[in-house]
Amino acid sequence: MFDWFTLHVGALVATGTIFGGMAFFAFVFTPMVFRFCEREDAAQFLRQVFPVYHRLLAVCCVVPAVLLMPGGTYSVEIGTLLGLAILFLVAARFLVPAANKAREAGDTAKFRAVHRISVLLHMAQMIAVLVTFIRLGQ
Repeated sequence: MFDWFTLHVGALVATGTIFGGMAFFAFVFTPMVFRFCEREDAAQFLRQVFPVYHRLLAVCCVVPAVLLMPGGTYSVEIGTLLGLAILFLVAARFLVPAANKAREAGDTAKFRAVHRISVLLHMAQMIAVLVTFIRLGQ
């Protein structure tokens, strides 16, 4: 009955879910928080959410990578997903705290620079997840 559900299909679904979650967070959730909350409350809330978000996505990237390992033919996709997991952890460990520290210190220039790096990294990660999803779907 479920013989169509292979490890490859599981990895494909997981990768699509990662992309969908990232897109939702970037283009729907975060703007909604700023729309419906006072700016300072929204910023404080997101400072608490971002480390969890990055760590969760790191774990989510490991799942499809592990599902693809038995096949042995997806080394590029596995490497990409594991690399993304590492980048999510780097963002959680270094970028988010640096942005928070600059914000709390009132260093607007540094906050903007770190935030810009964070946004660019997130967009690059989204593109990498999308390319991986497309490659797995072929």
